[in-house]
Amino acid sequence: MSSSDWIALAGAVISTLSLAVAAWSLWFTHIQWKKVSSKVAMIGDSGVASEILPAWYTSRMMDDWWLFGLLTTDGHMIAIRRITAISDDSKWMDVELAEADDIDHLKQNHRFVTAVASDRLGASVQIANIVSAIELQTS
Repeated sequence: MSSSDWIALAGAVISTLSLAVAAWSLWFTHIQWKKVSSKVAMIGDSGVASEILPAWYTSRMMDDWWLFGLLTTDGHMIAIRRITAISDDSKWMDVELAEADDIDHLKQNHRFVTAVASDRLGASVQIANIVSAIELQTS
C-alpha cells in the first residue's frame, strides 16, 4: 500500500469514528431532553395548590401577604410572607421570606430563618421537612 492509500484509510476510520460519536451524542442529548421536559412544574394558583396541601394552609398562605411561620423538623422557624408556588409533585414550595425586621416583635423561642436582604426574598422549601405552619402575627 502506498502512503496515499494509508492516508485515505486513516481518513475513512476517523470519519467512521466521528459518525459514531455524533450518533451517540444525538442519543444522549435526546435522553437529557426527555429528563428536562419531565421536570416538576410549579403551581402558582392557590385553588389548584390546595389539592396538594391542606386547604387553609395553601389558600391563606398563597392569597394573603402576612407573616407566617413554617416550623421545620430540626426546630428552625422559617418566617415567610407568603407561598408563591408549590410543585405538582408535593415536594417543594417557593416562598417569599420575611425580613429580620418583620420578626423583631416576636419572642425568640425558635431559631428563625429570614431573608438575608430585602432584594433576596425568594426561597424554596422542601415540604417533607415542615412540621407545622402557623401565623406569626394577629390582625
